[in-house]
Amino acid sequence: MSLIQKFGWFALAVLLFAGIASCKEEEEETVTSASMTGSVVMDVPYYVLKGETVTMEASGIEYPDDAYYKWHVSGVYVDSLDTNPITIHFPDSLASFTVSAVAYSPGYYISVNTRQVTTIDTTWNTSFTGLHKSREVFCDERDGRAYRYVTVGGLDWFTQNLAYGGIRYRASQATAPYFGNLYSWEMAMEEDVCPEGWRIPTNEDWESLAAALNGGVPLPFVGRWPGLGAKVSADVYLNGTRMWPYSPDNLHTNDCGWNAMPLGYCFVGDHDIVGLNEYGCWWSATEKDATHAYYRYVWYDDPDFPMSYTGKSDMMASVRCVRTRPQSW
Repeated sequence: MSLIQKFGWFALAVLLFAGIASCKEEEEETVTSASMTGSVVMDVPYYVLKGETVTMEASGIEYPDDAYYKWHVSGVYVDSLDTNPITIHFPDSLASFTVSAVAYSPGYYISVNTRQVTTIDTTWNTSFTGLHKSREVFCDERDGRAYRYVTVGGLDWFTQNLAYGGIRYRASQATAPYFGNLYSWEMAMEEDVCPEGWRIPTNEDWESLAAALNGGVPLPFVGRWPGLGAKVSADVYLNGTRMWPYSPDNLHTNDCGWNAMPLGYCFVGDHDIVGLNEYGCWWSATEKDATHAYYRYVWYDDPDFPMSYTGKSDMMASVRCVRTRPQSW
């Protein structure tokens, strides 16, 4: 019996159309999307003040030209946001929020970038706990920022990293009072970043600090300075979470109130932080040679305070300012 006899002309047409549609569906399923050129770049800080309103922008997709961006902010907005740039009002609480920017274009795979944004309160002993609060305060007339300092071995030392010039730490202005900014050696020296009357410490200044912490016994700059890393670093917490990982070898006793924190470092041209929560690094003004300069560092799992050196324009690290204390004080 033929198909026409069995189903009739109309039924056969339906069967044939179904077969064609099925083939089309299979063809459509095998079509693959193309990848966009470029990647999503977000102008988003890692830290903001609680209750702060922040404008953020996404970019970076070079092709296709019609790519557009949507935003997702967990814990702040339930739905995605279609505008770019966007203005976000963060909650008046201390927490971390996932911020994602997604690039879309028909026929292309999506491209995503995600960042954890943490809200902080810079009021003393609120978001940041475990730091020594010196009574001595210096106000930088250039920007009005206040720095606390301690006197060790006849020198006044900032107990905070400098936050004038350089680059913002993780693109965040909110943390400047505690984290300071980052500088290459050349940047720090050429910009003369310390306030008037203060300087970036030389190797001799560092040796003065070491002798004071070492019971008056001198230590040459080129050395590991056993046990002194623990004496200059603070067991600091950010929103209740310990910043230095716990180590029985380095309890971060912060004997002199120097308040070293594990903020890591980055390389010039790449502002991704290396060694975050593991290392703290501070420049010396002294050159090793024409192309290299010294710095000292603390590692979370070692009680010492070693030195090293690197290219003057290779690495970006923190700066502590120092001055010779006037004899009349």
